Amino acid sequence: MPFDLNKKYTVALMVMLGLCFLSPQGVVAKEDASKKAADVSSDTVIASMGSVKLYASELNKLFVNSDTKARTRVLNNPQLLEQTIREELFKKFIVQQANTTGFDKQPQVQWAMARAGENILLELYLNSKSRPEDNFPNETMIKDAYQENLSHFQVPPQVHVAQIFLPLTGDGKNDKETTDQVNDLASKAKKPNADFASLAKEFSKHAESSKDGGDMGWIPLNQLLPEVSKVVETMKAGEIKGPIQSPQGLHILKLIETKPASVRSLDEAKPVLIAGLKKQRMEALRAQFLKDLLEKTPAIIDSANLSKLK
Repeated sequence: MPFDLNKKYTVALMVMLGLCFLSPQGVVAKEDASKKAADVSSDTVIASMGSVKLYASELNKLFVNSDTKARTRVLNNPQLLEQTIREELFKKFIVQQANTTGFDKQPQVQWAMARAGENILLELYLNSKSRPEDNFPNETMIKDAYQENLSHFQVPPQVHVAQIFLPLTGDGKNDKETTDQVNDLASKAKKPNADFASLAKEFSKHAESSKDGGDMGWIPLNQLLPEVSKVVETMKAGEIKGPIQSPQGLHILKLIETKPASVRSLDEAKPVLIAGLKKQRMEALRAQFLKDLLEKTPAIIDSANLSKLK
């Protein structure tokens, strides 16, 4: 069954957790949250804010009920883990403030909390009724979906380039000096046995690449600045050209290698295909479940009583 990779999917899951850990297919408790989380005693205080304490057991519960990939990403990143802890602690602190002031007892607040709880229950229940079969999708379905969506797996030509970049400021005198400097650097870079990387490290003002000798890595040709891509597509591997002026400044370019346009292999595309097919299957199962439910127990509206509403 074909599916459209351009289709926009939305899941109305109204669960508020610090870093959106909840899986869109619902929360299913895992047997093992994580060795890192489980190593800490459940009554250990991880962080505090005033009289509010965040315990290891609370974090364990958060990680147990979180999406596997999100959990792994957080536990393997100390900065992200600390950020998560701070967010959970601050959220707990604010909730305490709301409870202390009696805000949670206000009728409209209690109604909103009950409504939110119902929405969460509804979404998780529907997710449980629309979970794809364990063996879904099979290899044939994946291959068929790949063939039907080949256009989505086109990879444009890519170039591996290095550059020496100096910005132009719009100040006539300064720009004249910059232009003279770039012309001099271009002459040096084009000399036999010139060390392009050393020149880039010393003189290039593009912070992200200068530390790597001007190496920009692999970039799709169509993502380069138009003024740059126009030149790069005429170059041969190892060739140096410039200076080239763009709205940002002046560039001296070295083409290291090129890759022609290609199509991602089935193995490369498989994760996207599986996710798309599962999402489509989930939506079909949900729609069928709701249809069957309504057919079995149709909704009846009392028009007479409805007209009495104010």
